Amino acid sequence: MKFTHFLFFFFLMPSLLVSQTEGEWKLVKQQKGIDVYVKTVPQSPVNAVKATMVVDCPIASAVAVILDVENHSKWMYQSKKAEVLQKISDTSWYYYAQTKAPWPAYDRDYVSRIVLHKIGNTIDVTGNGIPDFIPEKKDYVRLPYSYSQWKFTPYDKNKTFVELKLSVDVGGNLPPWIINLFISRGPYQTLLNFSIMVHDKKYSNATLSDFVAK
Repeated sequence: MKFTHFLFFFFLMPSLLVSQTEGEWKLVKQQKGIDVYVKTVPQSPVNAVKATMVVDCPIASAVAVILDVENHSKWMYQSKKAEVLQKISDTSWYYYAQTKAPWPAYDRDYVSRIVLHKIGNTIDVTGNGIPDFIPEKKDYVRLPYSYSQWKFTPYDKNKTFVELKLSVDVGGNLPPWIINLFISRGPYQTLLNFSIMVHDKKYSNATLSDFVAK
């Protein structure tokens, strides 16, 4: 396993040095229509990351991919497993995921409460970490803090602007300054895989009424 894979082993790996104040978004990567930004945040010893792109599909198809939890491991960077632990309502649920790490590091896992909102013409899917929702599992390091946000906005009739924001504390003893050297890899690869996944025929007939109340 390459050393870089050890340092940046799952899609939620934004990181920089510890900061007590929140910084401004700084562009760190532009490739294949994907822009990746980072900034310092007070909530975690690692940096927040934001990745954006325009995908060639209607907004309903894009959101349908996110809501298809059981298939997250097919496209989310280094995802090992994802499942809904408990459904709260049609627009909120508890989410559990595991991410792969090469030996000798332990795999990571996390629990989030996911909430879907429709704000104007934008669909927002936000996840706030709840690390104590279920007991920690043997051979996994539970993320002590995690936050995620997917925002989908119609770009034109058959295109959607996608914005992904992530902020985590990965736990364990991985040095943040080393991880920072590879900060753009996980979010970039996740959006690249996502842009391919949206074309799967199972999402082609999705409509907003499937997951947003009228």
